[in-house]
Amino acid sequence: MSFSIQDFVRVNRRFLIWSCFFGLLYLARKVFGLIFLTFILCFIFNNLILHLRQRVGMSRRLWALIVYVWFVLFVAWLLFLMIPRLGVEAKVFLRHLPQTLDGIGRYLDQLGQQQPNLKPLLEGVRDGLTLQNLLGINRDALMDLAVLFVNQIGHYVSYFFLGTLFSFLIVFDFPHLRERLLALRESRLHEVYEEMADAVVDFANVVGFVFQAQIFIALSNTLLTALGMWLLALGPIALLAVIVFVAGLIPVLGTFVSSLPILIIAFNSGGAGLAAEAGVMIVFVHAVETYILNPNIVSAMLKIHPLVTLVILYFGHTLFGFWGVFLGVPVSVFIYHRILLAPTPPSAPVPTAAPGAGPPAPSAGSSAAER
Repeated sequence: MSFSIQDFVRVNRRFLIWSCFFGLLYLARKVFGLIFLTFILCFIFNNLILHLRQRVGMSRRLWALIVYVWFVLFVAWLLFLMIPRLGVEAKVFLRHLPQTLDGIGRYLDQLGQQQPNLKPLLEGVRDGLTLQNLLGINRDALMDLAVLFVNQIGHYVSYFFLGTLFSFLIVFDFPHLRERLLALRESRLHEVYEEMADAVVDFANVVGFVFQAQIFIALSNTLLTALGMWLLALGPIALLAVIVFVAGLIPVLGTFVSSLPILIIAFNSGGAGLAAEAGVMIVFVHAVETYILNPNIVSAMLKIHPLVTLVILYFGHTLFGFWGVFLGVPVSVFIYHRILLAPTPPSAPVPTAAPGAGPPAPSAGSSAAER
């Protein structure tokens, strides 16, 4: 029997379409961060523009221009104030970090001598609070990390504005781009469109919604935490606020990542008393997130048990690194609701012959031999 490429493609059409899609994503892996940033900005600003147009009936392009100009001016003003301060605070923080960790280690040793029952637990905490465990480097490379952080600020800023520019071009001409995509239904790629369109749109909506909600929650946590640090006279506020915001984009695990630097600096500044006050402030902020922000921002469909979230983050980091942590939860939500909970399509009813009737007539697609 001769091998037919046409028959092979027809039989394995779905597999080949999705293989090509994921192959393109793999080829674009080096710029995936820029693609993802552009998508998130498009999702947020497109929803905002639709909301504004419902309130005030101006043209879409005019609203897009106004929103992006205000956004760019605000971000530029914020960076102008923050970047010099961030560079100084990062160097100071990393310079004093080894002495701070040594001080915490001595305090835990003294506490272990006073409380022998807690000594094994305190020794485990002390051994975990090392530069190698926290940052993956030794003391000699610490200042190199500070210099690298300062040098990378300009790179990330230009990266962010490039993603903003791409998102503006897409949002500004979104209706026309949407029509061009819909035109694929009548092109030679109609099979690809029919196979992927609904799934890709659903996945984009889930990821966009999750990150839009998570960004708002991270901003709220950052403002509340910065206010709490200001009331406790705890600094550096700018550096810690940036850490809280970035870590806040990671569900559950981000709470621990952002809390540790605050507690370390509080202990170094005012001892165990100030560290306890900072811990109370952190618990209050995350109680607001858990009981007020999450129920009102994230819908019931996207709620996941914290233990399940940690498992997803662990396997995501193990298999895919940074992007596994960043996208693990929304991807898992999509797979769970789109694939696992999707209703099974009803099977076609089997035609039954009436009593005394002959066999059912052949279908229009039957071959001549079958007839």
